[in-house]
Formats: sequence, C-alpha cells, structure tokens
Amino acid sequence: MKAIFIIMVLFQQISPEEVLKKLRNNLKYNTSRFTAEIEIKKGKRVLTKSFKGYSKGENFYLEFTNPEDKGVKYLKLKGNLYIYLPDIDDVVRLSGDMLKQSFMGSDLSYEDVMQEDPLKYYIPTSMRDTMIEERKYAILELEDTTGSAPYYKIRMIVDLKKDTWLKEELITKNGRKIKEVEAVEFKNLKGREFPTQIVMRDLRLKNSYTKFVFKEIELDIPIPEKYFSLSELKK
Repeated sequence: MKAIFIIMVLFQQISPEEVLKKLRNNLKYNTSRFTAEIEIKKGKRVLTKSFKGYSKGENFYLEFTNPEDKGVKYLKLKGNLYIYLPDIDDVVRLSGDMLKQSFMGSDLSYEDVMQEDPLKYYIPTSMRDTMIEERKYAILELEDTTGSAPYYKIRMIVDLKKDTWLKEELITKNGRKIKEVEAVEFKNLKGREFPTQIVMRDLRLKNSYTKFVFKEIELDIPIPEKYFSLSELKK
C-alpha cells in the first residue's frame, strides 16, 4: 500500500511541462546509424521497402536498398530536403506543397520525415491519468504555438515511468483527427527506451497503414561528414 501511495504522489507532482521535457530528452541524440524496413498497406496491396541511413543533428541521409527503389536517396541538409532519382540521374529539391506529399507512398508526409524534434513546437495544455490493462498512464495534450508544426494538436498516451509515448493522435486546428501513430516495440539504448517499431495510420485513407521497423540502430557514434553533402547523392 505504501508503494502505491508513493507512485500516486509522484504522478500528482510531475507537471505537464516536465513530462514534455522528459519525452523530448528521451528521443534526443547527436548521431545515429540504422537499417530499417517500411511496410506500406494500401487497400489489399502491401509493399515492403528497405533502407539504410545516417543522421547528425538536424541532417540525415537515407538510401533505399530494396530492388524496386534501389539507389533512391534522400538528404536533409540545413533545413532543405533533396531526393536523388537514379532513373533520371538527377537531384531534386523538395519544397512548398511538395513537402505535404506522401513519403515513398507511405502514410507519412515529407514534413513528418523532416522533423528531428517534432515536439519542439508544442506546449502542454492538459494532462490527466488513464488506466490501460490495470496500469496507470497519462494522456498529455499539446498545442502548436508557433504555426510551424505539421499538426496543430497532439494527444498522446505517455508511460511516465519510462518517459516514452505509446500512442499519438494528430489533430488539425478545427479538431479533426487525421492520423494515429503507435509505438508497438521498444529497445533500451544507452539507458533510454527507444521506439523500434512504429505504426502510422492516415485516417483520411481506407485500409491504409505504414509500419516502420528499425532492424539495427546505433546512437551517438562517429558518422563520416561525407554523407551530409549533395555530392554524396549522385555517387
């Protein structure tokens, strides 16, 4: 009974601002190297794509390795997003309304992919407790105050013990829920719980989902600078 009382007190004392700060810190890293797969379902059709990538700060480099997309590369550099298309042997800069388009046919937009710290635009507006399978979690609601975020409001289920989110609802300014994101698998990396399997659903589409699975991932390791240059795209 004493342990339960202590946990209840801790839940009551932590502020929404502290929860948001811990969530951001849990996903903060300087560099990463990874291999991953994307499973994309559209109606009855399911596609699987694979890629490898590197990140450093706000910049990243992705290279697709599955046969259908082999050689397609993405580079985010200094706030700009570039794609190399091997079929035409050319580099295209994506900007404006192009960033709202689907990333490789998935439920993610290019705007989603570009967010290295997606919660930085938000402030908490409310937090309340909820029970899931006899465990207590928090429902945290956030709003964009900058006008720079892809979504005006985020409602998320948070595990306060592990400083991680389990589910997000992405909501427009008029209150319409347009996407759901669920973290279904985690891996402990250097003392933090990192989501290694994520499912996104665009609720505007029928029978659609995108599943991201990180096969391998390393954080805060040396990454060669060569990956973060336009010249690397055409190699």
